[in-house]
Amino acid sequence: MTPELTFWRAMARYAMARAQAQRARAKQGPTELGASALEWAIISGILVVAALAIGAVVKAVISKHTADINQG
Repeated sequence: MTPELTFWRAMARYAMARAQAQRARAKQGPTELGASALEWAIISGILVVAALAIGAVVKAVISKHTADINQG
């Protein structure tokens, strides 16, 4: 199993455990779970955008160096 797959499986397990914990808390009475979910969605969105931006920069650098190597 690759390290990337291991990472994503761990993240999925964490998300499932967190969702289960929040559902258990919701059964106890009124909470601010909606606000918490919104905060997590915003943070996740920011992290996805940051990851995509970093990936684009890395791809551009690798492409530039590959072109330089091919030219000699």
